[in-house]
Amino acid sequence: MTNQITERIQIIEGFKSIYNWKGKTEEKRFKTLKYISLLDYGVVIILLAFSILASGLTSFHVDSIISGNWEKSGLLVLMTMSISIRAPFGFIELRLKKHYKEIKDLKIDFDDKLNHDLEFLISKFNDRNKYLYITGLPAILILIAALLQVFDLNPYWDKFAYFVGGVSVYILIRINYDIIRLKKNLRKVNLCER
Repeated sequence: MTNQITERIQIIEGFKSIYNWKGKTEEKRFKTLKYISLLDYGVVIILLAFSILASGLTSFHVDSIISGNWEKSGLLVLMTMSISIRAPFGFIELRLKKHYKEIKDLKIDFDDKLNHDLEFLISKFNDRNKYLYITGLPAILILIAALLQVFDLNPYWDKFAYFVGGVSVYILIRINYDIIRLKKNLRKVNLCER
């Protein structure tokens, strides 16, 4: 194992998990993480796409089954926003664990910039407060509005279609942008081994 690989493994181990893994073996952790993170990521992508579609149809006054029921979509929006706040972190952890397993026995050299980029990405992922401010605050506002709508206490819910659509598009792009950047970095190291 080279110094670069050792440094990379230490960087990967610096990622803070969002799950509590006490009392589980490494193999059980990985298996559970695989199922949970893929389920979280898949459900969030589907719910975000549906929220974008529903709010878009409602905003443009297109008559359909989805837009006609915007007043009843509070629970769907509530679920979407609450899951989307934590969704990317499980999938990112899964990608990092897979990469760790792939490189732990390698003896390759690669550009040090890849480790610096990975360290920057992981420090960004670990700074969850900043992520919460950028993505979470609009999501929390929508959560409150959707919760009020579930109990029919929000007379302005029809005006939230624009806001829900915009925030859903932003969250969808943000989640996938972070994952794509991480995958590019991991792929460059995997290409060095060939």
